[in-house]
Amino acid sequence: MNKTLQTFLDLVKINSVSGDEERISLFLETRLLSLGLSTKRDKGGNLYAYLPGEGETILFSAHMDTVPLAFDVEPLVEGALVHTAGKTALGADDKAAISAILTTLETIQREHLPHPNLVILLSVREELGLQGIAELDTDLLSTVDHGYVFDAEGPVGTFITAAPGSNKLDVTFLGKGAHAGFSPETGISAIQMASDAISSMRLLRIDEETTANVGSFIAPGSRNIVCDKATLSFEARSLDPVKLLAQIEHMKTCLQEAAAKHGGKVLIEEQLLYEAYRLDTSSPAFTHLRNACENLALPYTERPTLGGSDANVLNAKGIPTVVCTSGYEKPHTTNESIHLDQLKALTSLVRELATRKEPV
Repeated sequence: MNKTLQTFLDLVKINSVSGDEERISLFLETRLLSLGLSTKRDKGGNLYAYLPGEGETILFSAHMDTVPLAFDVEPLVEGALVHTAGKTALGADDKAAISAILTTLETIQREHLPHPNLVILLSVREELGLQGIAELDTDLLSTVDHGYVFDAEGPVGTFITAAPGSNKLDVTFLGKGAHAGFSPETGISAIQMASDAISSMRLLRIDEETTANVGSFIAPGSRNIVCDKATLSFEARSLDPVKLLAQIEHMKTCLQEAAAKHGGKVLIEEQLLYEAYRLDTSSPAFTHLRNACENLALPYTERPTLGGSDANVLNAKGIPTVVCTSGYEKPHTTNESIHLDQLKALTSLVRELATRKEPV
């Protein structure tokens, strides 16, 4: 059994649901220290490790946490595929990447391979909306020239050129309770207000760069009482900041107009979750990727995404960072899997990036 696979199988057996990463964090820190790296943590619990080398300083990043479905994982290796029996997710998102990074570091140390300065960042609470990386300590990354976040579904060899910004709206409609049989006309239905607002909104696919969604609609109560309170959660995201702002303003207008129409109130809390970015594909980060893929005879593809990742925060902080696919399929489901060839390709890519002799 190859080293990356064994490490991967060990990691997915360690429960690390978002918010409960202490065990895996200690495991990984011990492993990194044993390889001769120094480590630090920030106030959010993100783990940093350092291996001095020569030339540029390159960041490799992945997240330690998993979705709740990847709990008590029992991985199965059948033929060339790693998956589960179908009761849990696998946790290849994002432990495949961590395994590839650890194997690369072990190879560098064992074979005394030359390498640039390497910084490893393993984040927490990524699956909760980038909460861990939001507490990033940029002083601990002050020497980084560019970075790679290994955290995207699909075959190894695809690299993200742009990603969206995202805003969320937490909304509360306040109406007036009344008996639904005796005096419904004296009530103001929070459910009706919210429903009218939703029906007037542009939602789901807005255009090729923009989406919007209602994530939840909660209005508990008795069927014979006019509901006086409803809470909803919305999000919008776009590659274009102007389009994102326009979509959010449109949604807020729909909410306010629905409340006014029925004589109720609406409370709206808005939060920017992360900023959009668009990378220069002629930059050294992409040049190194193209060269690495050519050397490894891997396919090379560039594309934008409408998914957010830790790279959104890193890029917003001025650290040019590319998201790289990590070989896994169907994350966050009981059908999640990774092919052994993809695990091998991922490890080869990380090693190629981490051991180039000199900057291109």
